[in-house]
Amino acid sequence: MGRVKLKNGLHLYIEEHGEGKPLLLIMGTGADHTFWGAQIPVFARDFRVIAYDARGTGQSDTVPPPESCTMAAMADDAAALLEALDCPAAHICGLSLGSTVAQELALRHPARVRSLLLHGTWGRSDEWFRRMIETLAAPIRTADDRVAFIRTALMWILSPAFLSAEGEPVRQLERAFLDSPHPPSRIGLLGHCHADVMHDALDRLPGIAVPTLVTCGEQDVQVPERYGRAVAAAIPGARFHLFRGPNASHLACLEMADEFNRVCLEFLAACP
Repeated sequence: MGRVKLKNGLHLYIEEHGEGKPLLLIMGTGADHTFWGAQIPVFARDFRVIAYDARGTGQSDTVPPPESCTMAAMADDAAALLEALDCPAAHICGLSLGSTVAQELALRHPARVRSLLLHGTWGRSDEWFRRMIETLAAPIRTADDRVAFIRTALMWILSPAFLSAEGEPVRQLERAFLDSPHPPSRIGLLGHCHADVMHDALDRLPGIAVPTLVTCGEQDVQVPERYGRAVAAAIPGARFHLFRGPNASHLACLEMADEFNRVCLEFLAACP
């Protein structure tokens, strides 16, 4: 555990848990490795889990300007991290931005990827998606208003049922972001949002040749089901799973952790 220096000079913070085949976890926009809290101890029973903070988040370096942050650059970071850890290849599990980094990792560094688990994913940022991300980024871009950013983000990524409960779980999520000792930097957040709106891999996805699982939630407002289905249709042999029910949000990994973990582990058990 700690910061690892990559060959490009960037330092990324990682944590490793468990033993077995490597499983790399890549979290979404502005979120650090702690958002995998419901997965790490479960996955670590069978795998060497590597969870890290992407550039611009947590205890990892920020690279200015925000426009330099792309899915390709972060995919190269992930490949360099695996190299630094003497890990020839890993199963790659990504959520949201992490899933699109995983797409680029499989396309740019196919030898590093055993399988892909793409959650809340999209293959190309269309006009609707770009407008949604620009709305999300506006409080940070204009005033570095982290409170407005996280309140807007939670509206998009949580289910109405979970958010309406107004209970401790929602407050814990807000505090995890706002009171974190290692919050994402302003440049890091803007960089992630830039990568989100610029992502365009849909036409290249048929070139992915590893076992792939695509999941999404029927209550996902931020990355609706249509995007995930398009990704699954583009990747040869990809499996698709739709989380159903009132808590099937963009953060099904949190709201439906038991089913999320079961679906992932069942898929991984069938992978070489």
